[in-house]
Amino acid sequence: MGLRNSYVLCLALMLSFSSINCIDITKILGQNPEFSTFNKYLTETKLAEQINTAKAVTILALDNTDIACLSGKSPDAVKTVIGTHIVTDFYDEKKLFEAIGSHAELATLSPASGLAAKIYVALINEGEVAFGSAIAGSTFDTKLVRTVTTEAGVISVLQVTQPIVKIVDSAPVKTTPELPSGTDGKVASPTTDVVGESPKSVVVVAPASNASSRTMFGFIGVVMTFASVFVSL
Repeated sequence: MGLRNSYVLCLALMLSFSSINCIDITKILGQNPEFSTFNKYLTETKLAEQINTAKAVTILALDNTDIACLSGKSPDAVKTVIGTHIVTDFYDEKKLFEAIGSHAELATLSPASGLAAKIYVALINEGEVAFGSAIAGSTFDTKLVRTVTTEAGVISVLQVTQPIVKIVDSAPVKTTPELPSGTDGKVASPTTDVVGESPKSVVVVAPASNASSRTMFGFIGVVMTFASVFVSL
């Protein structure tokens, strides 16, 4: 084999290897302007980098209207929601039906831990494909709309109707308890219950305000005052 033929063969091999699993999700979604916001979030959360290096991946994309609910949310909240829409394996519509039959858990790129990072696929209503979180009690409200693009065994982009997980990105409500009379000024700090398994979870249930208890004690004080006046009469 001549030198020229060897060079051509090596170049062909290099090109073939470089083209294997060469995913550019930014470019793929860039051809569909209705997913521009979803595309932007993938870049900002660095999930695009993980997608581009994956061997196989499925994107459950949300259009600009359906993803508007994430506007103004924190980066952690956005990454949690968007990450749940990135399945770490290839699923076209045919393979989704197979997953339904096997009741398979689909792993995602969500930063959450345990079941919070997994989703299920199911048939609802009259044969509609829908997705739901693997967390107990979750509902299958996120429906498959259409296949946007697919490359067998490598990448599948499917449009869905709404976020799979609902996250309330709100800061804990801090309350300052009133000091009871006779204390030395030491008060236990108020606590906040965080719903979820991950320390990055931003679903927060804030502690109840002290306003209602103060109102009740004030009402009792007024009643006792009137009672004492009545007795003295």
